[in-house]
Amino acid sequence: MKRVKEFLSLRWDQKSPLLLGYSGGPDSKALLYALLDEALPLHIAHVDHGWRKESQQEAELIREEIASLKLPFHAIRLSVSIGSNLEDRFRKERFSFFKSLFQKIPFQSLLLAHQADDRAETVLKRFLEGAHLSFLGGMQEVAIMDGMPIWRPLLRVKKTEILEFLNEKSLSFFIDPTNRDTTYLRARFREEIAPFLTRSFGKNFVDNLALFSDRIYELQQYLDEKIAHCSIRKGEWGWSVHLQDLPRVEMRHLLQRRAADEGLTLPRTVLETILDWVLDFHKMRKIYVQSRWIVVFRGWVFILNSLLEREMFRKLVL
Repeated sequence: MKRVKEFLSLRWDQKSPLLLGYSGGPDSKALLYALLDEALPLHIAHVDHGWRKESQQEAELIREEIASLKLPFHAIRLSVSIGSNLEDRFRKERFSFFKSLFQKIPFQSLLLAHQADDRAETVLKRFLEGAHLSFLGGMQEVAIMDGMPIWRPLLRVKKTEILEFLNEKSLSFFIDPTNRDTTYLRARFREEIAPFLTRSFGKNFVDNLALFSDRIYELQQYLDEKIAHCSIRKGEWGWSVHLQDLPRVEMRHLLQRRAADEGLTLPRTVLETILDWVLDFHKMRKIYVQSRWIVVFRGWVFILNSLLEREMFRKLVL
């Protein structure tokens, strides 16, 4: 596949091994066989989520497939209990497994088979969920996640092209029925929302969302550069930053970025309230969010690890 070849020519160092997350579905199957054409030092990682009775048998068939290709194979079967946020919990378990492999083997990157339709789906999902402007972009071709370099060579390749590639090579693949179960939001997008948008606006809506994602990342990079000069004060008590002189869009972006680094989620109403308080220079205000106190005073925002005594806080501010 030409796109994969071009992607690797720009990024692979020609010596380091690469790790491919492989499910046996159409996207990862296409990426695997495109990578085989490049004669890479490739390792395969498979995660059996264990929530379908067929998955264990599929995992064994994948093991046999990879053995026939004479590639190193790594596999795990998860035992995440059924409940809320299942997709998110599975995602965390997958990446925990991938990271454990990175700690043993010096991979240059983890390769994932997300494609153009996946990115469009992510952008639209974030928009409908009300994500902040600079965080509306979908997945990126090159990223860092939990310290691991992530490459997505197929991110600009549409699903139809992937299916054509598989057909040309006469490659079979697994179909996960949960991908069509509209109980899950991503399945609803594929089965209901995407077909509706295609009928209503034409097939180029995927391209338009991809372009929107690119522009959002340009905006994000611009804002990152604008706030780079802002110094963060840190201590055992937490951290603080002075926002008084920044435009509101930069204040918002800085707080979002820093809070995300700390694993702290700031709901929109809380974030906008904090920004309003920053402009009230003389009055001290505070709010309790996810077991953390956030204090705003004289243009400063303090994110505290624990509630400080009033006198101690005054010494900190002054």
